[in-house]
Amino acid sequence: MAAISTTRPGRARRVWDLTGRVGLHEIVVVVVAFLIYFAIRGAVVDRAGEAMVRGIRLIELEQRFSLYHELEMQSWILDHFWLIKMMNWVYFWGHMPLVIGVAAWLYIWHRKAYFVTRNAFLASGAIGVVMYWLFPVAPPRLIPFAGFIDTMAAFDRVGYNAQEAEAFVNPFAAVPSLHFGWSLLLGVVIAWVSRHPLSYAFAFAWPAAMFFSVVMTGNHFILDAVAGGIVSFAGLGIALGIAKYLQWPDLRPSGAAVPPG
Repeated sequence: MAAISTTRPGRARRVWDLTGRVGLHEIVVVVVAFLIYFAIRGAVVDRAGEAMVRGIRLIELEQRFSLYHELEMQSWILDHFWLIKMMNWVYFWGHMPLVIGVAAWLYIWHRKAYFVTRNAFLASGAIGVVMYWLFPVAPPRLIPFAGFIDTMAAFDRVGYNAQEAEAFVNPFAAVPSLHFGWSLLLGVVIAWVSRHPLSYAFAFAWPAAMFFSVVMTGNHFILDAVAGGIVSFAGLGIALGIAKYLQWPDLRPSGAAVPPG
């Protein structure tokens, strides 16, 4: 077996590797994993009553600990159309499109970091799916008489219709909020890989923007985001454990090592 190259391959090699046999294999693995993830989420949409009760219980829990500020936070943007559109944009485009873009960047330029990140996403997604299946929870926007406005439905029909594709979306998958958790995970990975001041700024600013977005659009409670962060870092811990078990050298990426074919 040929030794793994520790030098930074050229641009042509990276582009070819993305479209060659290894790259296509990786794309198939990730696409199938995400299809399974979304299919399972969409398989539990008939437990609305159970999800509504849990959503109400979550409000009561936040009130008990003085954390119930979601209505107040949403009121900050309702008088400003541009803020509503910005929060909708962050919620929709800052989730899966950003995940795909960062994954492609890591795969081409920081291969070892890509595999750690991929495993972290798969592990946290698996934990999330189990929680969605066992404990469906309604988001704020679907709880009757709670007073929330679904800003995606009211002000962004294109994005709303895309995110509500019935075959893949479970509207009662509020806990954990992987919208926030995965944004936090991406921020940490980008800062870890780049070590540039702008990457540190991104690591703070983007998860913060996503936190406000998921709350202000009526899609998640504050505790949903907390759970999303915990689950995502649990996934990262699992991924690092796998890397240690496989004895991957030099996990701090200093260049893009090409894995064996």
